[in-house]
Amino acid sequence: MQVVIFTGITYGGFGRYAGTYRVASELRQAGFEVQVVEFFTTWDHSELLDIIDKFIDKDTKLVGFSCTFFLPKAAGNWGGRSKVRELIRGSRFHSTGGEDSNSKKFGDERNIPKDNPGTGNVLFGRDDIFDILEYIKSKGNNKIVVGGHRSYLAEDPPFSPVIDFVLSGQSDVSIRYLANHVVYGDDIKVSYEKNGCQIIQEKEYPVNDFPTTRIQYHDNDIIFPGEILPIELARGCIFKCAFCSYDLLGKKVWEFNRDPELVSADLIDAHNKFGSTGFMFCDDTYNDSVDKVERLHEQFVKLPFDMTFSTYARADMLITKPHTIALLQESGMRSVFFGIETLNHRSGKAVGKGMDPEKIKDGLYAAKASPGWKDIVTSSGFIIGLPYDTEDTIQATFEWLLRDDCPLDSFSCSPLSINPISSIGKNMAKYGYKWDENGNWYSEWMTEARAKELAREYMYKTGVKARTRFQFTYFGRMQNIGWTLEDFDNFRYTNDESDKRVNKLQDKYYVNMMNL
Repeated sequence: MQVVIFTGITYGGFGRYAGTYRVASELRQAGFEVQVVEFFTTWDHSELLDIIDKFIDKDTKLVGFSCTFFLPKAAGNWGGRSKVRELIRGSRFHSTGGEDSNSKKFGDERNIPKDNPGTGNVLFGRDDIFDILEYIKSKGNNKIVVGGHRSYLAEDPPFSPVIDFVLSGQSDVSIRYLANHVVYGDDIKVSYEKNGCQIIQEKEYPVNDFPTTRIQYHDNDIIFPGEILPIELARGCIFKCAFCSYDLLGKKVWEFNRDPELVSADLIDAHNKFGSTGFMFCDDTYNDSVDKVERLHEQFVKLPFDMTFSTYARADMLITKPHTIALLQESGMRSVFFGIETLNHRSGKAVGKGMDPEKIKDGLYAAKASPGWKDIVTSSGFIIGLPYDTEDTIQATFEWLLRDDCPLDSFSCSPLSINPISSIGKNMAKYGYKWDENGNWYSEWMTEARAKELAREYMYKTGVKARTRFQFTYFGRMQNIGWTLEDFDNFRYTNDESDKRVNKLQDKYYVNMMNL
């Protein structure tokens, strides 16, 4: 296999991320053999090494990882030691040249500081990741590449010595050029080098043909019959929220929108191959323009099957453009996540949200009252610790969220995380934040420690509240493990049962992978 791609980590049920398959589609259309490997958190170390042994050999030229493999402030390793290294020492060297030639390479102890990037995966710590990368390098003459919107995390120690390339920004075009460089020796434009790692920025290979791109799933992707799959309709966000670290902020409404007819072609292709009728649309804001909602509606109602989807949307559009409520329903929307973040208007304006909280509430109530909305799961996320948000304003927000007449079926809350490439991270003082001696943020309104306490408190209240559909945030991913809207309406859902279903499906995926 010429190219092997390990995708990101899934949370909440069973699902995939569109970015990996978008890259795989681009490479396959260019003539490369590609194997996508879903890197699930429940895989143990031995299973992952089995997958590496199966798909990575001397003929493998390029191995890609999603940047979610390198998340900051990880919990570290179990007991401070690499289980992967123990497995490699015990049995893996026979297939890679013998223990004598490799034991020192994998056996050297490392002192990796806690503030360095690591994985958010419970099973794999920093040392594990380093050893996985080194083990892959031992399999032959391959190059390792990391991409994604947090790809900058891979540029620094301890991982940069075993990573050859980082694709910064959109990589739809740059991945093609990189593959041609690695496989065929073609020239490649490198933006700069850091710690022995070559960084290729989007400016070198800009994405100019996004409307005509495709996402086409392959038989080797191990898609389950009827699986709900991610599809990219558009890319980027027209807003510039100060806490967001996404690369494509502040795009024009018309930028990076795919041709609706090609979107329909991808949906039909997935339906014909795998029987899929449900999809997760990955747009940051599905309803960022009326024109987009109307054009997609025109295509979706003509599909040769009844299609349903989950997506992300803007709540205030439901009241400013009320006719779109019916269009969303008729198009097949069955789950929607609103990025409200705060109901404190001053806080929202300070970070670029600017949405009037009363318009947000009015839009949600209007949607809930409309015919057919009872079959749509409505969720939202909230951030604790934004500027001007005090414990009193946060309390007022959650009093409304926990009311019986609240139109949201589900919500999540999380403490503010200040990313160094976000607007807040780049200009802490402007937004009223400082770092303490332990590397935690604080402001005149809140501390990071208190924000974490409040997030836990309100998520606990969410969990114990006897309201149907609560914790149904990941509708498509939950459907993939067999949960239905009826299950949530009748409150049959349990975390333990959900975990069992996820594990069963992931085990099946692993077996199918090994049988390819």
